[in-house]
Parts: sequence; structure tokens; C-alpha cells
Amino acid sequence: MNAWLKYGKWMACLLLLVVSVTVTAQEKTVVIEQLRKDMYRLFNKPDSIQQFYQVTDQLIEVSKQANNDELLYKAWGNQAIILSSNGNREQALEIIKTMTDYARKNDSKFGLFASMQANAQVASGLKMEDQAEKLLLSCISYKEQYLPHLNIAPIYLGLAKIYHNRHLKDKAFEMADKALQEPDLIPEHRIQALTFKCMIAAIEKVDVEQFNRYYAELDKARQETGIYTNLGRRVDVHHAELNGDFEKMLVLARGLKSKIDRLITTHLAYRKLGRWREAYYTHVALKKYSDSINSLEAQTNALNQSHALDAERAENEAKDLKLKNQQLELEHISDELAQRRLEEEALNLTLENQSIELRNRDIELQNAAVKLENDSLDRYNKDLQLSEWESKMEAQKQSEHAHHVFMVMLAIIAVLVISALGFILYRRNKHSKEIESAYGKLEDAYNQLEETTTAKERIESELRIARDIQMGMVPHEFNAFPKEFGIDLYASMTPAKEVGGDLYDFFLKDKKLYVCVGDVSGKGVPASMTMAVAVNLFRSVAKEGFKPAQIAMRINDTLSVDNENSIFVSMFIAEIDLETGRMDFCNAGHNSPILVNNRQKPGSPDRAHYIKMESNAVAGLWPELEYVGESIDNIKGYTLLLYTDGLTEAENAKLEQHGEERLLALMRNEEFVNAESTVDRLLADVADHVGGADQSDDLTILCLRIS
Repeated sequence: MNAWLKYGKWMACLLLLVVSVTVTAQEKTVVIEQLRKDMYRLFNKPDSIQQFYQVTDQLIEVSKQANNDELLYKAWGNQAIILSSNGNREQALEIIKTMTDYARKNDSKFGLFASMQANAQVASGLKMEDQAEKLLLSCISYKEQYLPHLNIAPIYLGLAKIYHNRHLKDKAFEMADKALQEPDLIPEHRIQALTFKCMIAAIEKVDVEQFNRYYAELDKARQETGIYTNLGRRVDVHHAELNGDFEKMLVLARGLKSKIDRLITTHLAYRKLGRWREAYYTHVALKKYSDSINSLEAQTNALNQSHALDAERAENEAKDLKLKNQQLELEHISDELAQRRLEEEALNLTLENQSIELRNRDIELQNAAVKLENDSLDRYNKDLQLSEWESKMEAQKQSEHAHHVFMVMLAIIAVLVISALGFILYRRNKHSKEIESAYGKLEDAYNQLEETTTAKERIESELRIARDIQMGMVPHEFNAFPKEFGIDLYASMTPAKEVGGDLYDFFLKDKKLYVCVGDVSGKGVPASMTMAVAVNLFRSVAKEGFKPAQIAMRINDTLSVDNENSIFVSMFIAEIDLETGRMDFCNAGHNSPILVNNRQKPGSPDRAHYIKMESNAVAGLWPELEYVGESIDNIKGYTLLLYTDGLTEAENAKLEQHGEERLLALMRNEEFVNAESTVDRLLADVADHVGGADQSDDLTILCLRIS
């Protein structure tokens, strides 16, 4: 009996212990789940950052205790992402390092994967897209090797965003489709992938039918899941715009949460609807809001650096005043150019009217000539008829035997002959007057044609003078190219018309060489005027000591003002330190330059390559854009080739282009003698390729080597 009692006590204690452990485990599960929900609820809420850190710190501790690797590393990664987005990059990288060390110590494959993913998201948030791409591709490779069943839809969505920013539409679509094909895809990721496909289709300007197919799939998914995102609302605005429902577009645009997005899309909707008054006030509000954001950031930076900037404030104010004066001068030049453009358009219209009048007069002369020819034929037919009548009358006279019949017939013949002769004389007199009148009109027409020809020759002479002025704006004489500091530079510009839109310029300042090459949209007089403004802007801004990216921003802001014809210019701007060989540059939508390593033998595969650059927008379309500058540490001993698309897109009679591969092969295989011989060799190769075909675009080449 005592043994049974003792055994019962032990069993009761054991049962109590099991119940206690089970209850504790359930309580931990509830706590973890609540912390997970709080983490995602507070994510990306600026007013709850401190609370977010407290929640994630608790989640990290309880996840360690519960051996929940997935939540542990997700909480760590989210902390790193929030820290980086708030400017604390060093703390973010420290957390990622802690994640990596902990994962290696505990041999956690998922932990190493999560640390790479977090590092990629931090790099992407800092606009370090090349590093983010490498890390995301490493995540895919690591997943295929160690975590084959893991859902990596966020990885593919991150790559889709990067490729979309680089305008690689096909790759962006591929990544979004791969995200949709991932197993166990959560609704949020599915909505995000479909939304991303719609955004790519809308911004890349694919056909409306294709966009509507993507949108229908997204709308169906949103109705099934009930998930609506801010990006999805922007897609709704694009759907209304592409389908021409601008009233709906306006309503949807007003409902966007982001104020900057709301102002931009409502402004566009008002323009589409032709409500220019509302469009103007919306544009003013957008401008004020953008200025307020920029002003707030400037005040914050000024507060943090006030002690360091006191000594330079007076100098900066003087520079600002100088820049304002230069801006006023540029505006005056722009007004003069606009006036000249209007005068030239009026002259062209007058020439067109005169040409139409000449064509009408030519038609009148042709009609008069036809009428004269018809009259001549009538006279000939009547002459033949008179001859026939005379023959009949003569035969009748010979056949008549009676004298009285002979006399009657003779009288009739005499009357007919006299009438015919009178009629012929009348007709001849009338036609003579008509011919004299036609010749008078013809003489007047030829006199007017001579005057028009003289006016046309005068216009052509003025265009030749304009071409000489334009060519005088860019250095083209041999003595104009610098030879000091080991510089070997040569350039050539060939307009497709009398005047063109290509440009290049360079100058030396404080042992630094400033270089630019550009291509204005379109050809002829409008392009040449924009080219002149762009060259003057480059020189005036660059001489103030600004970096290429700042020069590009100043040029873009100036050209974007009142640009109703949407004329834009692509430019490559570089600043080269002649002592160190460092090249700082900014590419504004221009063709990628070629860099040739002359230390390698001609024909070597790695001897020449296109420079990979940040894809900035062209200048002149949208004001207040941020341009990204880049640099190469040392280009001494290298050959730098800058050009416009008139080189690679030159077409022969079969419409075959010269092409980038052919240009790269020429630079790879060509032995460098000097910059001038390289430019001449390229021009000769283009001429050989084009043959007898007309030049379709302006052609500019600039070759540079610093020894």
C-alpha cells in the first residue's frame, strides 16, 4: 500500500511537470506571435521607431530561447533596414555583422542567407544598386545550394526593382514572373509582383492592351485577398491615364497618400483634361512643396554644420549673386534666340507661301499652253475643212453644164469664202490677243520666280553664316586643341544640315581639364540654338568649380524652364585632374564612352571596353532632378573616346547601322598614334560604311589621351 502511494505521488509530480512545460511553451508561442505582429505593424512608421526597436529586441531574445531561427534573423534584418533608412548605416552594418557571426557560430544556413538579404536591402536603400544586385544574386545561388525549398520571392522582387531603375525592362519582367512562380507564395508578395509588372508596363510605355492584361490580373488578386497598397493605387492612376479616362485619373490621384505623388499626378491629370488653370495652381503647389522639402533638408544640414560654414558664408553669397547674374544673362540670350527662331519661322512660312504661288502660276501657264495648243488644232481643222469645201466647189463648178447654175454656185462659193475668211481673220485676231496676254503673265511669273530665287539664296547665305557662327562656338582649329600637361586631344563635328544639334567643348583651369560632348534632340535651327545655350551653360557653370553632376543639374534646371517643344540634350561631362589622372564624370543619358588600355597589344580582348555608368536622365525635360556622378581613379596612358549616336547609327543604302560592336572592334585593334589620326580613321570607316547614302544625323567624335 505504501509503495502504491509513493508511486502515485511520483506520477502526479511528473504529470504536473509536463502540464507546466506545455503551458510555458504555449505561452511563449503566443508571446512570439504577438511580437511578430507588432514588428510588422510598426515597420516603416516614423513616429514609432523607438517602440519598433523595443519590440524587435524582445523578439530576438525570445526567438533565441525558442530556437526560432526564422523570426530571430528576420527581426535582426528588419532592425538593420530601419537603421539604414534613418541614416544610421554604420549601426545597420554592425547588426548585419552580428547576424553573420551568430549564424556561423550556430552553423545556421538560413541565418547566413538572411544576413546577405538584409545587406542587399540596406545597399538598395542607399542607391548602391551594383552591390545590391551582387548580394541578391548570391542569395539565389546560396538558396539553390543549401535551401532548395525556401521561398525567395522578395529576392526576385528586389532584382526587378533594380533592373527597372536601369531600364532593363525584359530582366525586370523576368524577375517579377519568377517571384510569382515561387512555391507557397504569400498574398502580399503576389500583389507586390503583379503591381510591379503593371508599373514597369506603364512607365516603359508598352502597348495599352498588354498593360490592361496585367492590370486585370492584379485587380482580380486584390479582390480575392483584400490587399491594397500605395503602389497599387499609383497603378490605378496609370490605368485610368493609359485608357483615356482622365476624370477617373484625377479622382484616383487625389486619393494618393504621398503628397508629392498626389501633386504630380493631379497636375498631369489636369493637363490631360485641358484644365490649364488648375494645372498651373497644382504645379505651383508642387513647386512650393518640393522647395519646402529641400529647404527643411537644407536647414537640418545647416544646423549640423553651422560652425564649419560660418567662414564660407560670405563667399557663397557672392557666388550665388554671380550665378544669379549669369542666369539673367542666359535668360536674356534665350529670349534673343527665341526671337530669332520666330523670325526664321516667319521667313520659312513666307517662302512656303511664295512656293505655293509659284506652283499655282506654273499650273496656270500649263493650262494656257494647253489652250493655245487646242486653238491651233482648231485652226488647222478649219483650214482643212475650208480646203475640202474649195475642192468640192471646184468639182461642182466643173460638173455644172448650165451657165445659170454655174453663176449661182459661183455666187454661193464667193459668199462662203468671204464668210470663212472673215471668220478666220476674227479668230486669228482674238487668239493673237490671248497669246499676248498669256506671254505677259508668263513674263511676270518669271520675274517673281527670279525674286524668290534671290530671296532663297539670301536665306541659304544666312544659314551658311549661322553654320560658321555655330562652328566658331566649338574649338575646331588645330591650334585650339591643348598640348600642355601631356594632353593629346582632337575633335570633329559634322552637322547633317546647314546647322546641327551636336556639341563638344573643353577648357583648362588650375591643371584640370573640363570636357563635354552632347547631342540635342532634332536637327536644324532649333537644335543649333539649344546647342549654343548648352555650351554656354557648361562653360559658365564649370568655371565656377562645380563637379560634373552639379554641372548637369544646373544645365537641366535651366533648359527645363518653359521648354514647350520638349527639346532635350544628352551630355557626357568630365573633369580630369592632369596631375593624378583622376576623372570625375556624369552621364546625362548619353552614349557610353570607350576606354582603351594602350598598355595591352592591339587585338587583345580586354584592350577596349565601354564604360559602365549610372543611367541618369537627359537634360531639359524635368527640372530639379538629382544627377549621380562617378569617377575613375587614373586614366593616364588610356585613350578616352567620346562620340554621339551619329557615329554608331550611321546607315548605308541598305539601312544597316555602323553599330557599337564595329566601333569597339576598331578601337580594340587600332594602334594608337595620336588623337587626330584616331578621329580621322573613325571618320573614314564611317564614310566607307555609308557609301553614297545621305548623312542622317549629326556626327561628333572627341579623342583624348593624357600621358
